[in-house]
Amino acid sequence: MPVSRRTFLTTSGLALTGARLGELPLSAQGRAFAYVGRQTPGFAGAAMGGGIDVFRINMADGALQPVSSTGPEAQDLNSDGMCVSADGRFVYCVNRTTALGAVPGSGGGVVAFAISRSDGSLRHLNTQPSMGAMPVAVKIDRTNSRVIVGNHGAVSRVVRVMKKNGVPVIDRPTDDGTVALYTVGADGSLATVSDVAVFAEPPAPGSQGLRPEAIGPTALVQIGPACHDVAFDRTQRWIIATDNGYDHIYIYRFTPGSKTLQGKAYPAPPGKAPRHIAVHPRAPHFFITNEREPSVSSYHLDPGTGEVKLVQTIATVSDADAAGTTRISPADIRIHPTGRFLYSSNRIGGGHDSIALFAVDADAGRLSRVDVVEIGGSGHREFNIEPSGKFLFSCNVQSNDVISFAIDGETGKLTRAAKTSVQRAAVIDFAVL
Repeated sequence: MPVSRRTFLTTSGLALTGARLGELPLSAQGRAFAYVGRQTPGFAGAAMGGGIDVFRINMADGALQPVSSTGPEAQDLNSDGMCVSADGRFVYCVNRTTALGAVPGSGGGVVAFAISRSDGSLRHLNTQPSMGAMPVAVKIDRTNSRVIVGNHGAVSRVVRVMKKNGVPVIDRPTDDGTVALYTVGADGSLATVSDVAVFAEPPAPGSQGLRPEAIGPTALVQIGPACHDVAFDRTQRWIIATDNGYDHIYIYRFTPGSKTLQGKAYPAPPGKAPRHIAVHPRAPHFFITNEREPSVSSYHLDPGTGEVKLVQTIATVSDADAAGTTRISPADIRIHPTGRFLYSSNRIGGGHDSIALFAVDADAGRLSRVDVVEIGGSGHREFNIEPSGKFLFSCNVQSNDVISFAIDGETGKLTRAAKTSVQRAAVIDFAVL
């Protein structure tokens, strides 16, 4: 006998989940919208097929109901990092390309949109160069005054022969990893860039002379500095950025009036390639996925000095899976609004994509792995948790869909709830209007 929608919701624990999350400000109290950024065909972008789709979230079952999409002005928007302003008025999305406006070598872009209070639709405000190639991350501070963008670099595997001490050697140059800082106008538009910080070639400050040739088998992949994420710490006094190429974490001092970026590099575990960042909402800790092994690392950030210390590195899969022949590559990472649960994605060869769940010890900044759940889609790229903490949404580029999961408020465990078709779904964020 077919299972009714009411029976599915009851047996899957969705009703119970909502009750357990009663202590949170449920987005059902407002109208919850999801913004899904699409990739264009091709890794570095193309002229057509990109942009952002707008959905209304059904807070009863996690389904996404189509509202609108951006128009021709955003067809070349190869969406990657995306964020919504704290007041729910604006969306910012990076255009991951090396040729903004179809101009070779112009790098990527960051695009500003205004959100309509009536229906959640988007209106293009302006676009600024991201001040680097292949931007992958964008964040806005909670005063809505500054936007930061992380540029990965083109990872151009150019071979160049040089002589070192009279001996011919092959060098592997790549574009710079950069962090760019922008002022936000009253209308949400972005001013021209205020400052750009360029990641150092090793030895960076604090790197103790580590160079890529010293990190073993990943030296052929980690061929240059590469920013893969940016974030504000919980106090909003510091900007955190990952150097995925040379295994560093950069910390920059920040205030809502900042116009420059002055920072310091701290070494991350060598050869692991720190990728995406999740910041604890109340404790002085942040968590980073390691792209070159199936693990997550937790760090302590001193809110007064910005000093960073490694606390723990823990596997995102079982020991048996970690020891397998297929390389598992974590990507995105998110923390639940309560700060009790952490989620990390696994991208695994053979079409298997999953999310690892960890319990968080906020006092110690340590993690305990609780569960690993298969997504049910392919090409799992990024995911996010809507503001109430009731649902998690996974974007799957290859299977062209967004899959929602109900979050158990007591255990953090995930139950698949709904599936929505979205072409090349890459990134998602939310607004409550």
